Amino acid sequence: MVVVQGPAYSDGDASHRPESGNLTRANEDGYLQTLAEKWMKEEVGAAQPGRRYTLDRLPAGYQAWERPRPNNPKHVDRWLYGHPDQKRFDSPNRFYPHFKYLMQHGNGEACQCDLCGSKGPKRGPSKPTARPQAATKRQTQPAPLNRGPVDEEGTPDVYCSLFTLLKNEGTLSRTIEERASLDWRAEKPLVQKFASVIPKQPAFIFRNGEIVLYLRPLPPGIQLRQDPKTHHFSLHDTIRNRPAGSPKWLAGVVTQTPSTPLDTASLYPPSSSPPGDANHPTDSSPSLNQSGFRIEPLPSPNSSDKNISKQHTYTPLHLIRPFAFWQLLLAGTPEPEWHISIHNALTASATVSLINRSRFTGRWPHAAIYSDGLFVGAESYWIGDTVRLLLPPPTPPLSPNPPTTLLVLQIQKIITEFHTLSPEPSHPALVTGNRCQRITLTIQGPVFTSSRPTSLSHRRWAHPTCLSPPMRTYHGTEWWHLDAPDDIHSVSFSNIHSRLYESEAVASYLPTHANLHHETETETEMESVLQARTIAAATDERIADTNEDGEYEGAKGQWFWADSRADGLDVQ
Repeated sequence: MVVVQGPAYSDGDASHRPESGNLTRANEDGYLQTLAEKWMKEEVGAAQPGRRYTLDRLPAGYQAWERPRPNNPKHVDRWLYGHPDQKRFDSPNRFYPHFKYLMQHGNGEACQCDLCGSKGPKRGPSKPTARPQAATKRQTQPAPLNRGPVDEEGTPDVYCSLFTLLKNEGTLSRTIEERASLDWRAEKPLVQKFASVIPKQPAFIFRNGEIVLYLRPLPPGIQLRQDPKTHHFSLHDTIRNRPAGSPKWLAGVVTQTPSTPLDTASLYPPSSSPPGDANHPTDSSPSLNQSGFRIEPLPSPNSSDKNISKQHTYTPLHLIRPFAFWQLLLAGTPEPEWHISIHNALTASATVSLINRSRFTGRWPHAAIYSDGLFVGAESYWIGDTVRLLLPPPTPPLSPNPPTTLLVLQIQKIITEFHTLSPEPSHPALVTGNRCQRITLTIQGPVFTSSRPTSLSHRRWAHPTCLSPPMRTYHGTEWWHLDAPDDIHSVSFSNIHSRLYESEAVASYLPTHANLHHETETETEMESVLQARTIAAATDERIADTNEDGEYEGAKGQWFWADSRADGLDVQ
């Protein structure tokens, strides 16, 4: 049974109910199924043979009531109450034209169904009454959005409706609400919580939906080490003081974060803590379900087989690494020995999705949608985060970027811009992305660099009060404004490398690179992200053939544009 979303707006009058006491509430399944099936078949054109459809609910204010016929009790008559003119519908088919008008127009002001039309007969025993106060309010309320195109489940494309409203109004600024979407209503409280909590957390705390490299919990005494000469990782038995083999890295998606607070001590194995120390549990401790991250191995986005994701584990922080470091972590491990989840993660490394599209603004024919966050490849980025940017190529006559250069942006805004909108979709089934000639997705905020200014530069030293918490952990690093201190830069999402992790976190991820990571990660790590995107463009079957800039203006490479993170990773 496919659940179809009912209209976001209703003209239903909850005061319109049976006057006599011989009617009882009726089962509304007949109305719900008939309306949904007619809508999907006749208007959406997406009804599939053999599939059944039902509405999630009747429009607000409408209720079905019934009573057996006095001369034939086996036959039950049903009516639908709630029409603003205090009239009742006697069947789902009779109500459908009114329901259809609500779905298509977002109001019932000009409906010409049997009850609304000037020639429509008045039905039922109700006596003529003055229009109730609720109906009078309906005339003075601003007209809600046109429902516009819908998806295969009947959920309206709110953004396409906003484009149409923008065309009619000329200028527009309003909060985005998708009340007809069950997913939106369910996720809204969680997203609001994350938006307030995540920017206050250390950057090294991995987040729900992120792809990470991790090891399953290790036996007591077994620790992960990095060779100071080869920089390869291995396992070491600290009890017997001997090698314990190679680490078996997996790639997975974080599905649950710890319920207990974590600090920088959690970045390291608990070797210095006594057995059973509650603050630093061993890898096999039962308390890992509170202090560990629940991680599911990532299935292939190209396959319907998702069984691998059932092999979840709770993993302590010190056995998890950002996926951006994959080339360094897997160095020395032949590719045929990689776990299949790593290949799956590389395939999903060119996915993009927005988090909580919160506000719409525009001046016709241009519009913008503001979001609280976005996923790009393995990581999520929220307003308030500091992110590393891919280094631009050197511009003569300036010297090449030194190997210790960090280029970071403090995210203040995440904006999707729609340029040169068309008045209407070229086809009723087409939705948001088909309404404009060009789309840009950017992050905006001040940009800082660790590169000292040259004689040709006008950079100014950044006062410590301008620095974000992760930037302050790079002791001894001088930060400079890339341009004037008040300049706000707009940067394409595809120029994001990763979050700026705290210096101590990076040193724990790659111990033998600690001297290099005092200011930056190595060039290899910068190339790791680009290489992962290249692999994804070649292996992700969902990425359509596009030009080298992708669908979005300024986007480097090819991308899969997802409606949600679950859609981007093709997981439930």
